[in-house]
Amino acid sequence: MHHSLISKVKICSSGVYFPDEIVKSDDLFAEINSDSQYDIPRNWMSSVMGISERRMAPDSAKPSDLAIPAARQALASAAEVDSQDIDLVIFCGIERDQSEPATAHTIQNALGLNARYTFDIANACFGFVDAMQIATNYIRCGIVRNALVTTGEVPTRVLKAAVKQLKGGVDIKTARNIIGALSVGDAGGAVVLGATPKNSKSGFELFNTVSYSSHVDKCIYKQREDGSIEGQMLMGLIAGAIVRSHFGLINDTLKQLGWSEFDWLLSHQIGQRPFDKLSRLEGVQPNKMVKTLDKFGNITSATFPVNFHKLAESGEVKRGDRVGGCFAGSGLVIGQFGYTY
Repeated sequence: MHHSLISKVKICSSGVYFPDEIVKSDDLFAEINSDSQYDIPRNWMSSVMGISERRMAPDSAKPSDLAIPAARQALASAAEVDSQDIDLVIFCGIERDQSEPATAHTIQNALGLNARYTFDIANACFGFVDAMQIATNYIRCGIVRNALVTTGEVPTRVLKAAVKQLKGGVDIKTARNIIGALSVGDAGGAVVLGATPKNSKSGFELFNTVSYSSHVDKCIYKQREDGSIEGQMLMGLIAGAIVRSHFGLINDTLKQLGWSEFDWLLSHQIGQRPFDKLSRLEGVQPNKMVKTLDKFGNITSATFPVNFHKLAESGEVKRGDRVGGCFAGSGLVIGQFGYTY
């Protein structure tokens, strides 16, 4: 088996999906009377965090409702991959349609695929990067030919629960612990992965991931028995830990890649300040960072496919460009990667 190892795996195509409804941050803060009730300016999220709006799916939307159209777009634009050659389907959203069966089966059935391996994984906002690494290893080992990695995120369920709680009136400390939940937005994303042709250099060069599980309580939410949601998002603490961890890892990543710098950087996006701090990382050019937080907010595990799709569609990225990734998920998991476009 080792003799048949495929050297590299590339992204053959990408797809995205956004719900139609646009919800402005200033309107959310007006709804909870943030200024009079919590001494937080109504434009705080739009001006300080840089998130002016986000998309919101209907209450009835399931994760697969956002993942399926994104996956359909990715499959339709994967010119060199026949959909019947997809041997692996991974769904990697934070939430699933139901506990059983895996949401990946719902997606595979809707798309008319017949992959042999079909399953879900979850690791907060980092799930998509984990899923791509798993799929890359399956392809490199010759277990599968091509893989579909997809996610559908509906974190505005948590946003709505936080708005309800904040409107009802809570103490200032509680308000500051949950107001970060108003930063999220809904989205779907997908990529098709396949072996890099022998005459090409495209593909993943490195995944460099570390976990610091002592931060397990920084960003957490769970459903109570009555179906209501409880949790907290300690924005300052989690953002600080993420940024420090990326600075601690970047030199090792660049050294392993043998690169002096990235031509482009894709990153997880929780707000403008941590985004700006990542622009000061070794090897990063601030004007070559892909930004989506202003219009979509924190779209959790959909951030990678949405950012990659934006870069690919921009027409600015060239074959051979060095694309870096800096992603994170609560827990805390930090990951960087290098990808030759």
